[in-house]
Amino acid sequence: MSPRFQHILIIADIEGSSGCFSYRASSFLTPEWARACADMTRDVSAVVSSLFEAGAETVAVKDFHRTGYNLLPEWIDSRAEWIPGYRQGPVPGLGEPGRAQGIVFLGLHAASGTDGFLAHTMTSRLKDLKVNGRILTEAELFSASLAPYGLRPLFFSGCPTACSQAEAALPGLQTLAIDKSGG
Repeated sequence: MSPRFQHILIIADIEGSSGCFSYRASSFLTPEWARACADMTRDVSAVVSSLFEAGAETVAVKDFHRTGYNLLPEWIDSRAEWIPGYRQGPVPGLGEPGRAQGIVFLGLHAASGTDGFLAHTMTSRLKDLKVNGRILTEAELFSASLAPYGLRPLFFSGCPTACSQAEAALPGLQTLAIDKSGG
């Protein structure tokens, strides 16, 4: 791992994770949600382990789906810091970004007003979120909020549409599309 990125922040969501294939799987307290939480945790755990194997010194994991209490922290490498719930502070929902130098987005979804899997931006109550006529993605919003702290987006996973949007918005971003046709 590059010495430049020894401290990583993971922002994880459920809709783009490997086990979410329906709206019910993203809906709090349904049986499908419980299974999707387990799969989301497995996704996060695999990435956390890989980051430490690659030389990361610290990894913080922010659960950003609804309440922020969807991950099963006991399944994640104990060296990682788990950031549950929503935080007040300079970065909405996250609070203080700490020592992080790079951002990994796991399981994010496509932007509101687009055809991606369970597409929305922050909440399904927004039809879309535009700046200068262009629809914004959550990855852009998080990246813009964290840029003043020197954090750079490094990786993104989500549905194919979400990955295409992230690549277009954040040139050079590495992505991995999660197939949402199964289940």
